[in-house]
Amino acid sequence: MQKPPTVSILIATYNWSTALRCALESVLLQTVGDFEVLVTGDGCTDDSESVVRSFGDDRLLWNNLPVNVGSQFGPNNFGLAKARGSFIAYLGHDDLWWPTHLQNALHGFSTQGADVVCSGALLFANPESGVRSVTGFFPNNRFSPRHFFPPSSMLHTRKLGQRIRGWRSPEQARVAVDCDFLQRCFDMGARFASTADITAFKFNAAWRRDCYRHNTAPEQEAFLREMRERGEAFRREQLTQTIRAAIEDKLHKLELSGDPDRSAADFTRINAGFKGVAASTCLRPQQQPDGRRRYRLTNAYAGFEWHPIEDSPLHGTFRWSGPSRVSTVKIPEDLSALGEIRVLIVSRIHRDVLRFARFYLNGQLTKGKLKRGPGDALIWTAVPGKRPQQPSPEGILDLTIEVHENWRPVDLGINEDRRWLGLAVSWVEAR
Repeated sequence: MQKPPTVSILIATYNWSTALRCALESVLLQTVGDFEVLVTGDGCTDDSESVVRSFGDDRLLWNNLPVNVGSQFGPNNFGLAKARGSFIAYLGHDDLWWPTHLQNALHGFSTQGADVVCSGALLFANPESGVRSVTGFFPNNRFSPRHFFPPSSMLHTRKLGQRIRGWRSPEQARVAVDCDFLQRCFDMGARFASTADITAFKFNAAWRRDCYRHNTAPEQEAFLREMRERGEAFRREQLTQTIRAAIEDKLHKLELSGDPDRSAADFTRINAGFKGVAASTCLRPQQQPDGRRRYRLTNAYAGFEWHPIEDSPLHGTFRWSGPSRVSTVKIPEDLSALGEIRVLIVSRIHRDVLRFARFYLNGQLTKGKLKRGPGDALIWTAVPGKRPQQPSPEGILDLTIEVHENWRPVDLGINEDRRWLGLAVSWVEAR
């Protein structure tokens, strides 16, 4: 009978084979090779199975759930049931490990007597924002569920996974399923330890609009290439850029606070729509007397593309773009039938922002004109119907605004606001 491996690595995946290939390559670069990799598709319909088998490595095992459950809890529980290793590791299909990830974690188990060991993890938001986050370090070296870390940085004993009976579904979980898993480990009295070394790199899909709609992974491919070619010099560079992000107010503090008004199922649904796994959520129109359909921006989840809603006595509600330089609004309009589109720009943080701003309709650069609006506002107006247009996919129009640079009010001497801001938008109108 074949000897069980030391580590069982669980990878839950769904129709993103390009990213999956990068994740598997980072596994095969590990300095510890005594593992099995249980790749479980959540009802995959793409070429993910072929990608797994293309490596020709009998440590990589493929399974595919017959029905898509829409959450990692299903594939993770399937993998836990099949796992033979003494330790369970997780890797997101769009995340990467540094070659010493498993080595460091196993050392943590042997020296710290832990049930759960996590590495430091560096999380990247969408590149246009420059936002990062760091997890896996605990104040006074004592873990609390408030100090969340992603599954890609976690290992636990197989016995612990059996004791807490695996992962719970979004309908059962009190919070997001990965947070719920950590909470239940903690409630069971599990001992947590950190390697205190950043060896997990997460390209958070929940921070990247529509990333599942394109089977590409340029960020992961570039990171993997640099990691192979430059080694530790590249990792030091990433850590230095993270320190700079902290100084520039672009280091996102990732702590679990909970939202009593939203269930884990709600979060799963919202994230699925944002990252393109499910149908997108659109703004709702307000019919105007002249027949235009006005879409006011709401506080809907938008990753790092928009700041929260604010209110103006003259213009009503509006929303600043930022910290990302690229911000998108989705409205239920067919571009091929659109006669005119208008955007009310309440303010701009710097005179050059609007001068160099670009507007895109379903990814196509669209030229428009700026006109005076109420007060000191401006209205950007475009007539896309002057040239042939393709019908909007799913009957949804993506209006994307790209600015050359964001600014902080504190740097411009306006006030003490340290947010990175671009344009303040109140509404979008279609005719």
